[in-house]
Amino acid sequence: MAEIVPSEELRAFYLRFCAAMSGDDADAVRGMFSTNACLVYVGTDPAEWWMGPDSAEVMLRQNQELGGIEVRQGSPVAYSLGNVGWIADQPRVVLRTGAEIGLRLTLVLAIERGHWRIVQWHGSIGEKDEVSFGRTLTKNIEHVERSVRDERPDVRPASAPDGTVTIAFTDIESSSVLLDRLGDAAFMRVLSWHDRIVREAAEQQNGFVVKSQGDGFMLAFPSAALALRASLVMRERIKAGFEGLPVRIRVGLHSGEAIKRSDDFYGRTVVIAARIGALALGG
Repeated sequence: MAEIVPSEELRAFYLRFCAAMSGDDADAVRGMFSTNACLVYVGTDPAEWWMGPDSAEVMLRQNQELGGIEVRQGSPVAYSLGNVGWIADQPRVVLRTGAEIGLRLTLVLAIERGHWRIVQWHGSIGEKDEVSFGRTLTKNIEHVERSVRDERPDVRPASAPDGTVTIAFTDIESSSVLLDRLGDAAFMRVLSWHDRIVREAAEQQNGFVVKSQGDGFMLAFPSAALALRASLVMRERIKAGFEGLPVRIRVGLHSGEAIKRSDDFYGRTVVIAARIGALALGG
């Protein structure tokens, strides 16, 4: 089976492309684009959305109108998967006037008649979110990780005074069968309905949602009695079905001591609860 791998061949292709653009070598540039009608070229202007092999000609004409350009590569990355590859870079385009423009460029390539050729080009000029959307948005994965940590509930109150906790794992039985039967959109409606029932039942019994796991949850309760009551409520409400569709959940519970952090539980108690849940039958 083919794997995604870094491609020095495509990186070299991109360097040749930058040199051809900078040297105004129109024939070399043409040879790097697909001649197939599926070619898509998306430029930086809202009107620059073209399809078909003539797309490259528009770009070459623009370069002539600018009096020629120099393309200075940034830090390009290139990958391939079999006969398909892609390149991403943030090059600087230098005009004859000396003005520099920073671009964000992605290229999708395919092998045609034994050679890599561009089948999709997407260029853009970065614009601040404050200009586009009127507000600041998250910029990097570290911010996402931090916000997730900040938003996770403090589950320490889920422990009983003696330090024990009851962990419950729930999920929808045969969820993959439901997905195949319903399709993505309808299945998401079922999930939303199911999630609301589980969260409400847990909250009513002083339980905490430790984490959501697709079609299931890891929950924590300060006592086994509360966990059992919540589980019975979930089972009965979900057993009633969703718009006439029968749905069943299974729940595995275990009480004991657990390694506790502010946003999660770990250890033998958690493992056993998960194993019990895996052995349970819907209903």
